[in-house]
Amino acid sequence: MSEEETKNIIIKDFFKRTVILNELDEALKFKPDTLIGIDQISSEKLIENNVKNIEELAHLSLESLPDIKEIPNNVLIKWVKIAQVLEKAIKEKTKTHKKILMIGLDNGGKTSILAVLQDKFSIIKSLLPTRGVKREKLDFFGYPILSWDLGGQVQYREKLYFNRPELFFTEADLVLYVIDTQDSDRFAEAANYFREVLKVLKELNEFPPILVVLSKSDQDIRTSLEWQNNVSAIKNKFNNIVREHENTSIKYSDTTIYQKETVLQMFSQALKTVSDTSEIIENILEDFTTTIEGKASSLISMDGLIFGSYTSSDIDEALLNNTALIMQTLSNFHNSIGLTREPSMTLDFPLNGFAIRGEKLFEYSELKIPVYLWLLSNNVDLIYEKIDYFKLQLLPLINLFL
Repeated sequence: MSEEETKNIIIKDFFKRTVILNELDEALKFKPDTLIGIDQISSEKLIENNVKNIEELAHLSLESLPDIKEIPNNVLIKWVKIAQVLEKAIKEKTKTHKKILMIGLDNGGKTSILAVLQDKFSIIKSLLPTRGVKREKLDFFGYPILSWDLGGQVQYREKLYFNRPELFFTEADLVLYVIDTQDSDRFAEAANYFREVLKVLKELNEFPPILVVLSKSDQDIRTSLEWQNNVSAIKNKFNNIVREHENTSIKYSDTTIYQKETVLQMFSQALKTVSDTSEIIENILEDFTTTIEGKASSLISMDGLIFGSYTSSDIDEALLNNTALIMQTLSNFHNSIGLTREPSMTLDFPLNGFAIRGEKLFEYSELKIPVYLWLLSNNVDLIYEKIDYFKLQLLPLINLFL
């Protein structure tokens, strides 16, 4: 049994059999009587004393417990300790996913952006406004993300999010605030909503990085004076709001769902604020290597910069990187004497049953420095089956981060 399966069983064992546990992070919001040992009457007494769920039970201080005559003190202490153990176990597990809040007015483009990230283009035209909160676990660049899409209708903002802000705005690793650049009539409303979000975050002592996503920046209108004026107006409003709040800064990124690369670059920029560049690249390389059953892979520029590597063996990594650097040095020499640089380089090791291949993916910076994806594998020809797919993921990272 894997460690993950063991954790699941341990957590489920805290709850009564009738409790359906779909998402671990939902469990802390369950009523107290969902836990084994807490009856419905005791649960109602806890709720009467403002202990409405398991998380609030875990946050009770053992030194100043509420005086509930129907619940013996030693029993209440036991329940609090159980809730604390459960809370720690759940948060350790769910924290393996980065929590990203997508916030903005209705019809701003939040759900469409998520659809593009998942290559669900066919559903965009039929998307309905998000009602309440929609949570999804995504793997972007092989990186685990827990997306919280907060529907932007006014009734949800006023009666749900800001009424119980601790349920939505706590422990966010990143906030993506999405605004429709073509809907100038709602810029003021979007700015006011943004101001309320910052106010709530400050009250909760939460200061996640914030990226303002300028959505619907479609290619055919980007050069228009109207669009440029709209973007300037948005930035002026939002920058003025940020100046009112210490420890808060924002960045901007424009996107259009009609050009997936703009969405990828935006999300890459977002992930940069919560993860090291090489970590993201190495997640992509891991996904690529395992998909084609390779032993090791690396992304290396022709000037010798190793962006990232993946392998399950240190020996394979050293073998691949050193061989790649030597072969690239040889390629540079060939190029210096007038030969055309080869887009593919292969070194076979038939007696050892493997080969090393480098494929030019793209060039970066104004110097047009080639970047090669290197693979060590028993069958390097499999690289061609997935190289275009992973190239699309790597390119926005390299262009954005360097």
